[in-house]
Amino acid sequence: MSTNKAVVALNGELRGDKEEYKKLIEGKDLFFIAADGGALFLENIGFFPDVIIGDLDSLTKAQYQRYEKLGAKIIKLPVEKDETDGELALQYCQERGFDNIIIIGFAGGRLDQQLANISLLEYAFRNRITAFIKEPGLEMGIIEKEKVFLQKIGAGLSLIPLDEKVIGVTITGCKYSLESGSLIRYKTRGISNIIEQEKAVITVERGLLLYVLNQSK
Repeated sequence: MSTNKAVVALNGELRGDKEEYKKLIEGKDLFFIAADGGALFLENIGFFPDVIIGDLDSLTKAQYQRYEKLGAKIIKLPVEKDETDGELALQYCQERGFDNIIIIGFAGGRLDQQLANISLLEYAFRNRITAFIKEPGLEMGIIEKEKVFLQKIGAGLSLIPLDEKVIGVTITGCKYSLESGSLIRYKTRGISNIIEQEKAVITVERGLLLYVLNQSK
């Protein structure tokens, strides 16, 4: 394996065109992992899956046989299982040493599936994998200690606690600043901030935050 960076494609809806996605996942020697129907998502934006993993209920037999014939590795799993295909794709990354992952195709379809897809960010974090959800105009990730945003003026920024209480949160460079405050999971204080400076910084003393960065395309 020549790289530790991978792209995991889920079976979601396209939120932009091919060129927008290509800008998000630029890089050499990227390894592409499709969670079931994520193979079709990848093909729609001009990429080919190196591995397709899942129960394959979103692909016809002819489709996955075609991918296999063209060189993709097919890992077919039972329909009745304890994990989503997305989680199994991240397990595959972990087992093979990929520790820097971009997740695409998370949105669309059932709400519970979308929530589960977002929770994959914490799954990755707990397994020492750096992971981001990226779509045109959207980025999501985990903040444990510090996150710096550069040249994102005008972008919307929301912070969502993953622990019951996230302590010592400091926000600079945004419309609404905060100094060593607390964000509570069942309250909405961290929603809908706006980055106003070339450098915005979020620091945390204890706890995990999910950040959602929204930018105009």
